[in-house]
Amino acid sequence: MKRILIPILMMLAAATAFAQENKPEDLQQKFFDAKIREFVYQLELTDAQKAAFIPIYKRYDDELMAARGERQKPQPAQTSAEAAENLKANLRNQQKTIDIRLKYVDEFATVLEPMQLRRIFKVEQEMQHKLTNRQGQGGPGKGGFGPGKGGFGPGKGGPHQPGVPTPPGK
Repeated sequence: MKRILIPILMMLAAATAFAQENKPEDLQQKFFDAKIREFVYQLELTDAQKAAFIPIYKRYDDELMAARGERQKPQPAQTSAEAAENLKANLRNQQKTIDIRLKYVDEFATVLEPMQLRRIFKVEQEMQHKLTNRQGQGGPGKGGFGPGKGGFGPGKGGPHQPGVPTPPGK
């Protein structure tokens, strides 16, 4: 009985550990951490700026995620009126994003220098563009972010290797 029970318990423990490592919250946290690393690098944040920036950016990011969660996938338009309604819904979603960004500009300005403030949304857009391109080149699990993934964040082969300076914006 022990011979059967021990391997089953070991497999169950391994499956539980694997499931815990891949929780959506863990992936979201890893993604958030990678974005913070990229902002620190691209905007050349000091330690003091980083400490003040993270909680502001977390609130900002949470609001954006909530707004994105409200979006509904547009249905194929059967009529011109339906197509117009889909377009209006898309524009309303874009406006929500703009409103959130406008709301946080003043908060970011309390932490960032003028040049950093001018670049923050550009850096964010570049990260989104890299992620979108990576997802399109191989689907989930191909590319992405983090070390050696070819996306953003410090990693092997990328411009973010320690000791290899790369000017911001490159």
